[in-house]
Amino acid sequence: MQIFKLFITPVCTFSNFCILLHPECINIHLFLMENKSQRLAEIKRIIQSEHVTSQDELLQKLISQGYLITQATLSRDLKLLKVAKMPDGGGSYRYVLPNAITSVHISSSSKQTMDGFLSIEFSGNIGVIKTVPAFSHTVASAIDAADVTSILGTLAGNDTVLLVTREGFTSSDVKQALLKEFPDLIDKLL
Repeated sequence: MQIFKLFITPVCTFSNFCILLHPECINIHLFLMENKSQRLAEIKRIIQSEHVTSQDELLQKLISQGYLITQATLSRDLKLLKVAKMPDGGGSYRYVLPNAITSVHISSSSKQTMDGFLSIEFSGNIGVIKTVPAFSHTVASAIDAADVTSILGTLAGNDTVLLVTREGFTSSDVKQALLKEFPDLIDKLL
């Protein structure tokens, strides 16, 4: 089944989806959209190749490519593709595909993955790491991926990571191990 989509230039000042209702809306081009899978492929391509920070930004990119799509449809497509938002290391967030989430945690430099790390305090064998809001999952994943012997595991909230120390290790052992894995934390660990 063929579905028509519109490419509107310039964007009407009255509405983003004006179809010849206003004399200012000119240069309307009709294109054929092959199917949903083509739209999904374009969403993947945009997310992989560009720094997209919001649904509205992605929606505008799709519209500029000739896809007539609503925000609700885009939202369903993002859910279907299991797209997530992750901190980009610059204080903002970006969309990533599921296969990129794991590689970001594993392949990123220690500075990039630990950007949100603020402080750590211990009580017994429990450590509490404070992070910038929404960075705790990135920090916890980086620690887990580092496979530090003295750390049993982590649990991330919004701006806090709970770190459990293995029996027989002290908070100093954990700090030294974290410093070895993430040298950029020197000011925050000492």
